[in-house]
Amino acid sequence: MKRVDLQLRVFVTVVEENSFTRAAEKLHISQPAISQHVQTLEQRLGVRLIDRGRRRLQVNPAGRIVYEHAKEILALYRRMERLIADMQEMPAGPVHVGASLTYGEYVLPHVIARFRKAYPAVQPSVSIANTQTIAHAVAVRQLDIGIVEGQDVVEDEVVLTPFAEDEMLVVASPASPWYAEAPDRSLLERATWFIREPGSGTREMTDRLFTQLGIQPRDLVEYTSSQVIKESVAAGLGLACLSRWVVARELAWGMLRTLPIPCAPVKRTFSIVTPKSAFETKASKLLYSFLMEHGSPENPSLAGE
Repeated sequence: MKRVDLQLRVFVTVVEENSFTRAAEKLHISQPAISQHVQTLEQRLGVRLIDRGRRRLQVNPAGRIVYEHAKEILALYRRMERLIADMQEMPAGPVHVGASLTYGEYVLPHVIARFRKAYPAVQPSVSIANTQTIAHAVAVRQLDIGIVEGQDVVEDEVVLTPFAEDEMLVVASPASPWYAEAPDRSLLERATWFIREPGSGTREMTDRLFTQLGIQPRDLVEYTSSQVIKESVAAGLGLACLSRWVVARELAWGMLRTLPIPCAPVKRTFSIVTPKSAFETKASKLLYSFLMEHGSPENPSLAGE
């Protein structure tokens, strides 16, 4: 990276870390060098950007202006590098993909591993966020591709393509008193349920299950982590409604068992989010095609991973 680009990157990192020391650690540059880059940038612009106090640094109004524009300049620089790399004959360079929590944590790592084996010159980076955040990031080109639950997004500049279906399972510990061959609605209503927080896709599916069953459980324990919910259920403390992807390992190991429920299966669709305009790079187009072909756990190519 040229010196002016490095100065901008250093300044942005100092502002975001609110510390010269932490910026030095993050960029693997000595602290005196960090200070020198910021001073050189200030001299180049003819204005102080940071007011240095005894206890903490303070970004002044001029510094705020430089910070906001420096982020845009660095983003354009990275985009230019990607487009130049894409002119090469083979797909290469970075591709940015975002995914909602369930798919992003339990399925996407396996897909990316296979993708990297096939196309080592492409460098995927992954962000985890909710559906609306991902759709917006794709719309404004912060992400090349998104993977979200359902098709309910408010962005006009994106296209959603369904590509995978997930089923929610009611699970219990084999040793749990709630585990039964055919639990009725009364038993399910009296049970302790471990649920995700409002706004979670898993919580939405759990609420849908309760509606389909016509029950209103009173003993609800809310967690923001599906992993904690699995551990609680495996300990025999209650029931949960979780994605089959989330509990696949625990079911295979016998730590959890599914409960047959007296209603239709609760399912949800996952969709790929792409910009309405053409893909900017061969790498992003290649990842999209790979996801469409290999991105569903139903695909035999993902078996055993």
